[in-house]
Amino acid sequence: MRQYIVHEVIRRTLITNPDQVVVSGNTRLTYGELYGRVLRLANSLKRLGIRAGMTVGVLDVNTHRFLELHYALSMLGATLHTINFRLAPEHMVYSMVHAGDEWLFVSDVFMGAVQPLVSKFPNWVILSDDPGVALPASAAAYRYEALVANGEEQELPEADKVRDSDIFSIFYTTGTTGKPKGIRYQHKQILLGALQLFHHLALHITGDRVDSSDVFMPLIPFFHIHAWGMAFFPPYLGSKLVLPGAAGPTEQVALIRREGVTSLNMVPTQLHMLLANPDFGHVKVLTGGSPLASGLARRATAAGVKFSLIYGGSDQLGTAISVVPEGVEPGSQEALEWLRVGMRPLPMVEVSLRDKRGREVPHDGKTVGMVWVRSPWLPEGYYKEPERTARTYTDGGWFRSGDLGVFYANGGLYVVDRERDAIKSGGEWIPTGVLEALLSEHPAVGLVAVIARPDERWGERPVAIIKPLTPVTGGELRAFLQPKVVEGKIAKYWLPDAFEFVEDIPLTSAGKIDKVALRKQFAA
Repeated sequence: MRQYIVHEVIRRTLITNPDQVVVSGNTRLTYGELYGRVLRLANSLKRLGIRAGMTVGVLDVNTHRFLELHYALSMLGATLHTINFRLAPEHMVYSMVHAGDEWLFVSDVFMGAVQPLVSKFPNWVILSDDPGVALPASAAAYRYEALVANGEEQELPEADKVRDSDIFSIFYTTGTTGKPKGIRYQHKQILLGALQLFHHLALHITGDRVDSSDVFMPLIPFFHIHAWGMAFFPPYLGSKLVLPGAAGPTEQVALIRREGVTSLNMVPTQLHMLLANPDFGHVKVLTGGSPLASGLARRATAAGVKFSLIYGGSDQLGTAISVVPEGVEPGSQEALEWLRVGMRPLPMVEVSLRDKRGREVPHDGKTVGMVWVRSPWLPEGYYKEPERTARTYTDGGWFRSGDLGVFYANGGLYVVDRERDAIKSGGEWIPTGVLEALLSEHPAVGLVAVIARPDERWGERPVAIIKPLTPVTGGELRAFLQPKVVEGKIAKYWLPDAFEFVEDIPLTSAGKIDKVALRKQFAA
């Protein structure tokens, strides 16, 4: 590769393993066949007028077409907007307008929902296996498969003009605290972050390394940082890639078994759902996006799941992954706990813990500070939002994450909580992640979230929201936590004042527990 440019990855696959397959629904393509489709698509898109600097929105689940668009748009120098289909409708439309989408590529799965937008966005391409799906009545509407069929299978001269400092994609955050924030990634930023993530997993010292023999299946959607880089590093390795489309948990488990999937990524709530299926297990899982509760970690281990935890939001890309420190026996209880909370920064990443004045705090395993991050793939800020950018990104190249953490003497990072989620009671912090982890160990607890409830005397007090697996009472859960107080794992004032039981817990567009919604419902 002359530069870190996205379409150079798929070119490399033709050398490493052109006959390996990509599986997407009923479609099976070798990388050689997929590359031919990418070339034909890119040539057709050029004829439509899509060019360097133009922003193209894609609204799809994880399919081979979405994967192909990554590489075809890269060849043209266009910017890929991975539209977050889990955003509220008004936020999704806001992201499309704010990004400046000039073309929309939409799966027939979502076409009915976005039909009212046809007058606002005149240029459409429909992604479908069904040639009979009606096209929108717009100025320009095309069928994706017709574009692939009618394009020339030849290299584009534009592909050699793309530079690794050019913008490759734009993504919008969940919008749980206001309007979604747009984050643009250069080619070199997105590839450096993705490949360092893989290299870190390949160097994993537990013996459960990820390598080219693995069969990968991303359950993180492509709209979320390109499925945490899985749009890039399986092709980079020439590894088999299985794309689950709109499959639910039962269908996902069937895919895992049928295609021999060995390595997946997902948020903890997805892991919770898959573990309900007795046929799920004996795979490698990269999870993250929210803390991994100890009860869930134990259930995963019992099912034969070898997991690692990733830390790093979309506005900082990958930052750290959990590993078992040297000297700790793999598979032991201590190793399990380290994998759940103790992370090491990726190569080339600097992590610093700072107090409110920006001063570094001690690495003593107990002093809490805000996590600051610096890396070669850190985005430059929020798109068209200079004030937000100035509040979060420093002149020295640091990103203020808004997370609270502690550093251990051996270099392990424990991210305790989001600053906005931690509870300030009587002037002291109560980390909700610790309480959630302990409550998750009760066999009757499925999902759990701890939120702050205003209190006249103490300022805030904790309330636990429980989605139970089997019937349980607040008194039983309080009694379950009492020995943790005696053991010194938690302070007595950390005990929740109330336990609320629900049939379901709301999730954000990223699949995380939506604490904003829970606070609106239960914090009164």
